[in-house]
Amino acid sequence: MSKLVLVVDDEALIALDIADTVESSGCRVLGPAFSLNEAGALIDAETPEVALLDIDVAGMLVWPLARRLKQMGCRPVFVSANHTHEELRSEFADCLSVDKPASGADILQVLNVGVAA
Repeated sequence: MSKLVLVVDDEALIALDIADTVESSGCRVLGPAFSLNEAGALIDAETPEVALLDIDVAGMLVWPLARRLKQMGCRPVFVSANHTHEELRSEFADCLSVDKPASGADILQVLNVGVAA
């Protein structure tokens, strides 16, 4: 069975593009979710192995969702243009990240590492 990857981004075109890239890698996509509430409902129903998360989702920071995902055994991977958050250096220092704008190759590279880990 292929890995299940949650995709969360409030920008629909970016989320759909990331989802297409994930599917092209042979993984299954959970979502994409365009809000933190939508993402929360998705993970209530199914637990992903990896989550590709924008940090600022419609003006809300993703940290509560990322904490919940880690507690569930999921590996958060942050896809963002802003990597200056203290949480990335402390609480989520062990998590992977990729800069926006992220190419398909960037997503596949971080996804391959995230899935393998």
